[in-house]
Amino acid sequence: MIETKITQMLGIRYPIIQGGLQGLGTSPLVSAVSNAGGLGLITAGSYETKKEMLEDIELTKKLTNKPFGVNIAIGIRRPMDEFVEGVIESGVKIVFTSGNNPEQYMDDLKKANVKVIHVAPSVRFAKKAESLGCDAVVVNGYECGGHPGKEDTTSLTLIQKAVKELSIPVIASGGFSTGKSMLAAVALGAGAVQMGTRFLMSKEVRLHQNIKDYLVNLSETDTVMVKKSIGKTARVMKTNHSIELAELEKKGATLEEIFPYISGESYKELIDTGNLNTGVIALGQTIGLIDEVKTVSEIIEEIVCDYRNQLSYLTMNTMGKR
Repeated sequence: MIETKITQMLGIRYPIIQGGLQGLGTSPLVSAVSNAGGLGLITAGSYETKKEMLEDIELTKKLTNKPFGVNIAIGIRRPMDEFVEGVIESGVKIVFTSGNNPEQYMDDLKKANVKVIHVAPSVRFAKKAESLGCDAVVVNGYECGGHPGKEDTTSLTLIQKAVKELSIPVIASGGFSTGKSMLAAVALGAGAVQMGTRFLMSKEVRLHQNIKDYLVNLSETDTVMVKKSIGKTARVMKTNHSIELAELEKKGATLEEIFPYISGESYKELIDTGNLNTGVIALGQTIGLIDEVKTVSEIIEEIVCDYRNQLSYLTMNTMGKR
């Protein structure tokens, strides 16, 4: 066990949280993360209806008796009212919100004794989440896969500033995939790390094997920023398809022209068929540190071992210099 304010709050063994993964944050991955001592998150956007989500929540409960939560992206693709209702009906007690602020849902979630943790790309938005009554925040550094916000601030600065200016616990996101990086996050004051890219390279995630095989060979430079032109900048996997999208945006393409590249249908085709010539998938720069597909249990065990070894190494060297 590695004890922090976040592990105490969420009832987990290790300060490792699976990021929300559109279409991929489902029962096989979620239960595996929770069983291994982290916190798995059902991604509400992976389901067409509340009924589908509730069925997978029930399956997750059968696969693990450990805590897990639900990630709800607000105002990104569609209204999420029914999914918030579903979380409350299911009895899940942990919700991570992202996108727009969760103010409209806070009263209902709090009445149901749900812990609410909001994902924020800046200290300003993190402070807003705190003022709304969120129990903790995730801060996304510029290195992260998905939406890093508009300020291009790296995790090294953002985490320290958030910890300094907030009174609620902070979870670090953006650039974390190893035990050394988790130790760095804790040293900066964070209570846990949230990882999405690392779990894309797990055996349990239902991402097509062609994509996993492609990811194994990528470096930290193999991501590209897209959707800037519509105010929703995202870091995604670099492919000919995503590069073409970025170039179109530079030329001033309309939403109608770029939509086929970013539609839900094209994304689903990408993750289901492994066709690299369609869709875009969020990917962080930390992909450059990942060179093998492993089980979730192996991933978390490796991170925890690396964390402890590095902590021991630093402690021994510090004591030796006294």
